[in-house]
Amino acid sequence: MRVLWFTGVQLPALTGQGLTRAGWQESLRKALERYSPQIELGIAAFGSSSREPVIKGNSIYYTIPRISPHGKWARFRKAWQHTSYTQDEFDRCLAMLREYKPDLVHFHGSENFFGLMAEKLPVPSILSIQAIINGLYPFLFVDQDYKDIFKQLATPDFVKGNGQIHRWMTLNKYRVIERRILQECKNYMGRTDWDRAQVMAYNPLAHYYHSDEAMADEYYSSMWNPDTTSEEEIIFSTCSNALFKGGLTLVNSVAVLKRRGWNNIKLHLAGVDFDGEVGKQIVKVIKEQSLEKNIIMLGRLNAQQIIDEMLKARVFILPSHMDNSPNSLCEALLMGMPCIASHVGGIPSLITQGVNGVLYHDRDPYMLAEKIIQILSDRQMAAQLGAQARQMALVRHDRKRIAERTVQIYQIVGQA
Repeated sequence: MRVLWFTGVQLPALTGQGLTRAGWQESLRKALERYSPQIELGIAAFGSSSREPVIKGNSIYYTIPRISPHGKWARFRKAWQHTSYTQDEFDRCLAMLREYKPDLVHFHGSENFFGLMAEKLPVPSILSIQAIINGLYPFLFVDQDYKDIFKQLATPDFVKGNGQIHRWMTLNKYRVIERRILQECKNYMGRTDWDRAQVMAYNPLAHYYHSDEAMADEYYSSMWNPDTTSEEEIIFSTCSNALFKGGLTLVNSVAVLKRRGWNNIKLHLAGVDFDGEVGKQIVKVIKEQSLEKNIIMLGRLNAQQIIDEMLKARVFILPSHMDNSPNSLCEALLMGMPCIASHVGGIPSLITQGVNGVLYHDRDPYMLAEKIIQILSDRQMAAQLGAQARQMALVRHDRKRIAERTVQIYQIVGQA
């Protein structure tokens, strides 16, 4: 069976590097190659330049060129246009499809324009849900007041077409396209109750198939051990430069912990750029609350660095205000870490309260602090949560089962 993928991220076969996002796509490719070699893959992804198709292993890689405009004013104009795609990109995708001649097309994510091709295809297609822009959109400015937002209008970043306001304007265009995609595509793969509810809200007649995600190899072989963690009271989190990831709420919970007498608490925070808008606001809170000795901003880390941080931490925190099935949480659960996560989006499909993790209300730093204290104060509970987290995650993220389920879904859709 020949399947053509459309994805927004180039996989390591083309870049020669690891993935900083969308790692589940490479993990699924590896699982299919290992357990279902009868599937021939064509993989089309955005790239910075045009190139001929590349054959590696059981896959053919195509590049959809996204070439930056030449000159400062051309880049300035493009940034302010907030375009989602060009007709040339759309036509190139259709040309790749005609060249590869697939039996089925698999679109990765509703946040790109790929799903708009569904009605033009001579073969069946399926769209796998990643994030959903329409679900995340209401939370883009959470934790900010109007003064913080208006201040951005006077920054050099805003003038250049960068920053959160421009991101909001771009996503406003993307979400209109996403609605069309969700209404027009017939077949979907998802993994949480939340993404199923989102799909059905826009397309009640859609065919929805559950399939879990494969994770990167290193998270299966690395295992958190309560007896070898640091003696320090370290909590670890990976956020991002997006406000909806909840970094500010987490930092405020550390301030609450310190007021409650946990003066030696340490938050190791990865994924936030110091000079970004979210990073600057976090630094401001750190200074206002005198948390310089309690919060270490690690910047961006690779997979092994993240694992090293997890192995020495006492608990993992996922503070998102909205998420579907965040990889960072799945990785921590797979490693057997005790995890605290916000009760939003698809996260309750990953964590059963008090069984393989702990949930809290996403906008409540006081309750988050309380949950952290409970786990740090009870090593037996932490160990039990971690053991059950790993046991359940090994089943959920079993790569052989996921490869077989993916092939089963391909066959069902292909024969419909």
